Amino acid sequence: MKKHMRYIWFLSAVFVWVMLTGMGKVPGPDVPTPEIDFKAAVRDDQDITTKIQHASLDGNIFFTGTRGKGVVTISFEKVRKVVNRGPGVSGKTDFQITLRSGDVVAVSLPDDARLLGVTSYGTFRILVINIKEINFE
Repeated sequence: MKKHMRYIWFLSAVFVWVMLTGMGKVPGPDVPTPEIDFKAAVRDDQDITTKIQHASLDGNIFFTGTRGKGVVTISFEKVRKVVNRGPGVSGKTDFQITLRSGDVVAVSLPDDARLLGVTSYGTFRILVINIKEINFE
C-alpha cells in the first residue's frame, strides 16, 4: 500500500510540475507587428543605433503624451524625428517631435512606455527613458 501511495504522489507531483511549466509552450512573438510597417532608426543613450521595422509604442502606431496640462496623440505617419530633451516631471521624459511638415512639438512621454520593433536578427524593445533619438524613414 505504501508503494502505491508513493507512486500516486509521484504522478501528482509530475502533473503539477507539467501544469506549472506550461507544458513547454512555443515562444510567440513578444513584439506586436502593426499592419502598417513603420521603419525607424533608434539611437539609445549609449549611442547605439538599431534599425527596426514594424515600429510601435506599446503596440500602438502613435505617440500619446502630455503637452502642458493636455494630452496629445501624434500618428507615426506624421513624424520625421523624435529627440530626447531630458527628464520631465512625474515619471515622464521630455521629447521634441519633428513632424514631416517641419513643425516641432514638445511632448512628455511616460518613462515606462516601450518602443517595439523587429530587426533583421530578432525583436527589439526599449524603454522611452533610454531613447536618445528616433528617425523615421
